[in-house]
Amino acid sequence: MKYQDFIENIKEYVSGQLNNGQKVVLQSVVKNNGLIYDGLFIVDPILNVSPTIYLNPYYHRYLSGVSLEDIYEDVLDTYYSNLPQKDFDITLFTDFSKAKQRIIMKLVNKKRNAELLKKVPYIPFMDLAIVFVCSVTEFLNEYATILIYHNHLKLWNVSEKELYEIALENTPKLLPYKFDSITSILSPETKYYIPWIDQVQMYILTNNLKIHGATSIVYPGLLETIAEQLNSDLLIIPSSIHEVLILPESYIDSRDKNPPDYLAMIKEVNETQLTDDEILGDCAYHYRRDTNSIEF
Repeated sequence: MKYQDFIENIKEYVSGQLNNGQKVVLQSVVKNNGLIYDGLFIVDPILNVSPTIYLNPYYHRYLSGVSLEDIYEDVLDTYYSNLPQKDFDITLFTDFSKAKQRIIMKLVNKKRNAELLKKVPYIPFMDLAIVFVCSVTEFLNEYATILIYHNHLKLWNVSEKELYEIALENTPKLLPYKFDSITSILSPETKYYIPWIDQVQMYILTNNLKIHGATSIVYPGLLETIAEQLNSDLLIIPSSIHEVLILPESYIDSRDKNPPDYLAMIKEVNETQLTDDEILGDCAYHYRRDTNSIEF
């Protein structure tokens, strides 16, 4: 079965299982790095919000041998298990006095998101870009956001500079950083697949939710603190949008003349360990203590 027939088939089946006036809609959704996913929405007349069920992964499961019946059941289970119990309070986003407390930032790849960056406010950062979102979750241990576009700034009568200053203050508070030795958190299976991991003094920097945790490198004063703690300049490897790896450059300099090829590591991880929408960057960065700055 071709992909378009597959998603129409799911839409038709789900529509036949609903009996409370809901309407099933298929809509393309642009994700990080310009990826386009097909989302299935079930519009309920008594709720103003609905979970999005992305159908692309289901097609891969279908091609690998999973039956349509199992996929139908999974789609419906996903819908009912994520169905909100009440309307979303839209003023959390439209009322700037409320939204202001929830505005945070995240890092994305500038080149891979070139089309998106034409439509949203952003701050350039190396070969990356800082974009802004508004958290719409009720609890701090959840992560659901709305991307902020230029028209939202007009609605709020807020400048890009003000937005950046708000996000710079909010993000470290709402998503505090986590910094650990990578060997202390990896499973034995992961260490097996990354055989060079025990050869280096490496740390992982993310946030408490481990979602878009690479943004932590932008937190004011954080890299300076880590560099002081390690008594070294830092090599920063963007392993994904969710975290970065950090190595003390003094450790690298003290090793032999053939240290691991870190750019090759980044390329290998991007190609084999990440989905396309999780990729952050393709190069490493250096934090210099004498200038308190990041450079290529």
